[in-house]
Amino acid sequence: MLRSPCTPPRPYHHGNLRQALIEATLTLAEETGIEQVSLREVAKRVGVSSGAPFRHFADKRALMTAIAEEATRQLRLMVERDQHACSGTAADRLKALGHSFLAWATGHPTQFRLVSNRALFDFTASPSLAGHFAVVRELTVQLVEQAQREGALPISQPAAELALALRGSAYGLARMAVDGQLPQWHVAPSDQAATLRRSLDLIVDAMTRATPSTPRP
Repeated sequence: MLRSPCTPPRPYHHGNLRQALIEATLTLAEETGIEQVSLREVAKRVGVSSGAPFRHFADKRALMTAIAEEATRQLRLMVERDQHACSGTAADRLKALGHSFLAWATGHPTQFRLVSNRALFDFTASPSLAGHFAVVRELTVQLVEQAQREGALPISQPAAELALALRGSAYGLARMAVDGQLPQWHVAPSDQAATLRRSLDLIVDAMTRATPSTPRP
């Protein structure tokens, strides 16, 4: 039946459109690659008009920023949960921190790829992104400083540089896993998670064993 021209348009109904757009974006990104996602295709996947996404996101970059915000929030929560459950030395907690990062990256590969590519989203315009990153970074530096006080890491090196080295190690292992490089190193899919954790632990152990056990006064 044709609607009378005098009949007002029906109100827009769609539960949580913002979240639906985010979920559709992630699904499309897993199928085609995150760089290939378009707002038009996302709208089509959700079943709304091509202009509907602009009610929530100014452009594709804004949509990707929202996804990056949620991804880094998940990482922060995972790190805080695992740190709360970890008791032991600072070196033990550094290992746990690395394990959290690896689990997050391999469990959410699309989000990891997005967060790894700053050209796809607006980091500087997002207070929450900067905040989540700062929490994880500061925790890493604090644990390194504690490990230095405990005599497990060298006091001759700046804590920030040691923290960066550890983060880079975890990031590199995660990148190899997400990019599908581990089979080239004869790592079976069923052993991937355990191998990544062992590899990270070897790096932390190598750094700590090379340091004389003389706590900072």
